[in-house]
Amino acid sequence: MSALEERWAEAGFVRIHRSTLVSLRHIDEVRVADGRCSVRLGPDELLVSRRHTRELRDRVAHRGQE
Repeated sequence: MSALEERWAEAGFVRIHRSTLVSLRHIDEVRVADGRCSVRLGPDELLVSRRHTRELRDRVAHRGQE
């Protein structure tokens, strides 16, 4: 993880795609279905880069413990 990404992580943001950052507090659910990875942000759903899915799931699962 780059220094910039570490600062984003400390501020509560996570990368869901190469050019997209999302606040962890806005993510309701991380889904993996039919070979697609996505996050639910209220009524909206965004596709997630497979490369970032594992980190995203871990961070969302542990956000209450930080």
